[in-house]
Amino acid sequence: MKTWDLEREYDRFIAFITGGREKRRHNIGLAVEDIKNNLLSRGERALVEFSKKWDGWEKDYPLKLTGKEIRERASLVGKKDLTVLKGMIRNVTSYHRQQGGHKRTYRRKGLLVREEFVPVERALVYVPGGTAPYPSSLIMGVVPAQLAGVKKIFVATPAKNGAINPYILASCMLLGINDVYRIGGAQAIYAFSYGIGSIPKADMIVGPGNAYVEEAKRDVYGQVGIDMLAGPTELIILCTESFSPKTLAWDMFSQAEHDEMAMVGLFSPSKDHLYDILKSIEKLICLNERKHVVEKALRNNGFMVYYNNVDKAIEAINTIAPEHMELIGDEGKAKKILYPGIVYLGPHTAVAMGDYYIGTNHVLPTAGAGRFSGGLSVDRFTKRKVLVKIDKQFLNKYGGNAIRLSEIEGFFAHGEAIKARKEL
Repeated sequence: MKTWDLEREYDRFIAFITGGREKRRHNIGLAVEDIKNNLLSRGERALVEFSKKWDGWEKDYPLKLTGKEIRERASLVGKKDLTVLKGMIRNVTSYHRQQGGHKRTYRRKGLLVREEFVPVERALVYVPGGTAPYPSSLIMGVVPAQLAGVKKIFVATPAKNGAINPYILASCMLLGINDVYRIGGAQAIYAFSYGIGSIPKADMIVGPGNAYVEEAKRDVYGQVGIDMLAGPTELIILCTESFSPKTLAWDMFSQAEHDEMAMVGLFSPSKDHLYDILKSIEKLICLNERKHVVEKALRNNGFMVYYNNVDKAIEAINTIAPEHMELIGDEGKAKKILYPGIVYLGPHTAVAMGDYYIGTNHVLPTAGAGRFSGGLSVDRFTKRKVLVKIDKQFLNKYGGNAIRLSEIEGFFAHGEAIKARKEL
């Protein structure tokens, strides 16, 4: 892990974070462009070949699962674990139920504007599955889509040798999802963006994924809507006072184990505290079941930062805009923290609890996108619909000014369209 002195190395530290992000994005962009071109030229056959190459398919499988296959695989999940999944669905539903836009009416003399929100018609919930199953991400994507009123919800996830994890399919059954596809990676994003072969075209694509999925989502925006850029996970912990090195080490491991490209870091005003945390990391890392992933993430994208001025530390964190942040110590500083995807406060609020059971959404912006985007919500599955009506009095009062503006901008027909209405 790299160590930094924020007072002396602020600019170099920020460049380390932003430069690493941009380098990874450039290299991955070239790879996903090849995937896209292959799909557009060869269609569904390319999807199957990608699955054989990356997901270990030994034969051709239908891309869409049958209802029987979903039921049989889901039946492998025991009653106790079904109760756990139901509890998560209940908590996520409870939190998201109050979200969503509300109707608004704006009136002036001669003018009526009505705003309402309508759901997108078809949404893809992408569920990662390359190195681990994520029924939690399925729930985080499907629940707000259902609350928004999306008519058709598709699920796509990688399938090792054609088989999808039973917990993902059990979650689908609990949520009433029947349209499940065994494709993953950037190719799944492109397939649902363009409607490749038997794959339906979606209006909106949501869900986290690896760096290839994130880059594909960036590429297809405009062809379809996306929730946000949600790639490899990120966590920054800001300690304003000393806190259990063992606990902090496990918090960092909890995000590093997601992906070799995960970014994890910690800020502390005490060099002794940072040293103790590093010793805990060295001692405990061997206990990780995904040790090889954790080690690579910490080695390539892990960091420790010593600071003197907490406001300078917060400035750096706002600039980086990490996906997750923990603030341990002076919670009054939270009002200055603006751009992380989510901020967890206090010694008991582990980011891992937010991943699973608090009910807040864990599909969050990464790679700095938190500076202009928030986490997944019911609102992301809706669009604003606006209805406008003016009467003759309003037209007569303001039409002349509108005609003059059309003349200023050089749009003759604009002015004539308004004049024609005035003559009615």
